[in-house]
Amino acid sequence: MMYAETHRRWDGTAMPLPSMARLVTRDINEVHQHMCQMFCPHDLRIDGGSPPIDFRHHQASLKSLTFNATDYGNPYGKVVVNIPPMDALYLVQFSLAGVAEITQDKATFVLHPGEMCVLNPKARVRQTFGDGYKHFTVKVDKDGLEALLAQELGFRPGELHFSPRPVRLEGAAAAFAHLVRTVCDDLDEGISGFSHARAAGAVEQALQRLLLAAVPHNHIDLFDAPAFTPAPYYVRRVEEFIHQHACDAITLDEMIAVSGVSARSLHAGFRRFRDTTPMNYLKSHRLELAHRQLRSAADDGLTVTEVALACGFTHLSKFARDYLERFGERPSATLKRTGRH
Repeated sequence: MMYAETHRRWDGTAMPLPSMARLVTRDINEVHQHMCQMFCPHDLRIDGGSPPIDFRHHQASLKSLTFNATDYGNPYGKVVVNIPPMDALYLVQFSLAGVAEITQDKATFVLHPGEMCVLNPKARVRQTFGDGYKHFTVKVDKDGLEALLAQELGFRPGELHFSPRPVRLEGAAAAFAHLVRTVCDDLDEGISGFSHARAAGAVEQALQRLLLAAVPHNHIDLFDAPAFTPAPYYVRRVEEFIHQHACDAITLDEMIAVSGVSARSLHAGFRRFRDTTPMNYLKSHRLELAHRQLRSAADDGLTVTEVALACGFTHLSKFARDYLERFGERPSATLKRTGRH
């Protein structure tokens, strides 16, 4: 396989997975029906006339992951897609050629070649594909990715939600994209190594881990942190409870009840395995939640008070003091740096 040939597949000149075409057509109604079956029911229309489209969709699979190369072949006008919540999957998207304007979670951005983004399961998404737009997507099973995250952390931290904004193909994102390209090119050439029964699961998990490292999400601080020493079940049970209910009014008595052990044993477990107390663990997690929300609060139109209350803090002056001690700046300073004054 020549480098120039494979490079053309990923720079927008040609299409990845050329030997795995699922549909080639010039019928927009056939396109709509096919894409609804491949992903989920959605609205699709051409804005700006009725150009003679030349649609292509190529697809390959590796266990639960599905790789898709799509070219709507529109010489002029724009393809507009309105996608309802997909519920059971995350959709990782790359632009191969041209640009797409994407609205997700009330944020609108433009996805360029050399970038990737993740469409979340519960988000309503609107995409507008410009002239000659080609893109590549990876369908990722929601339950499988959340199960792997729980396996990495040692407990279930609650629902996983990625930032809707594009990230450049650098660092972990570049590694993710490179492995996707390698797997797809080998599948396309009929090389069986990556799809081998004893290899496919490991390759898929490597892609999932790289995705969790590449795109910011609501559990990124936990995922990027050094691995904890394995803790007993009662510590992990309380951690999971905290991550699921951090924004509620949680008492120490509730944590003790959830743990199933005595107050003394619970405190000893957190001291030994987490070097903190259960209540301080709760406060630390709430501060991390507030820090993440304040960094995007300008886009969401939130104030410091709204963020603090939403993260379970009821004493605003104490929240401000603890936040300053933890992050070295006041909550209002974090908010201002995001563009809200």
